[in-house]
Amino acid sequence: MRTEHWLPIVILAGVAVAGGLWYFSPSPPELPATPSGAPAADTKALSWEELRTGVAQMEMLEIRQQALLLLQSSDPDKAFLLFKKAAEKGDGWSARAVGLMYDPATFAAEDFSPENTAFSKPNPRKALQWYAKASEQGDADARLLRDRLIAYLQKAAALGDAEAQRILKRVQ
Repeated sequence: MRTEHWLPIVILAGVAVAGGLWYFSPSPPELPATPSGAPAADTKALSWEELRTGVAQMEMLEIRQQALLLLQSSDPDKAFLLFKKAAEKGDGWSARAVGLMYDPATFAAEDFSPENTAFSKPNPRKALQWYAKASEQGDADARLLRDRLIAYLQKAAALGDAEAQRILKRVQ
């Protein structure tokens, strides 16, 4: 058999192995942590009312810091809203954090309060959208997360998952 016949098989096997390693990994990745993303030691957690009324005037890194403080204090619903706000102001790191909150690999329904959020299940379509936005905003890791999610969807689609098939049609 000629070499050009083996190349697609080798590539497919590599993708299958990488997808298997990701799928069977023992623990999902955490939200991204970078020195620039961590709250400064002197950052004071603002009340939700202060945040709600003042977020329009805040810089994106200040919004991200407040979101991280909310996440650390076990309030992911409000953190999600602030990460979205920071991403809308151009923060790729926060856009990636939103993508991770939607991603099936990192979504945890028990983290979200049903009375305060629409989160009841992961949303891979939205995760892909947020990873794309993060990548456009310069976040280097977002592309890897997007590729990992696409590999997951390809596996699900191959097993007959109609939703995964629909999402992949839109992506490709």
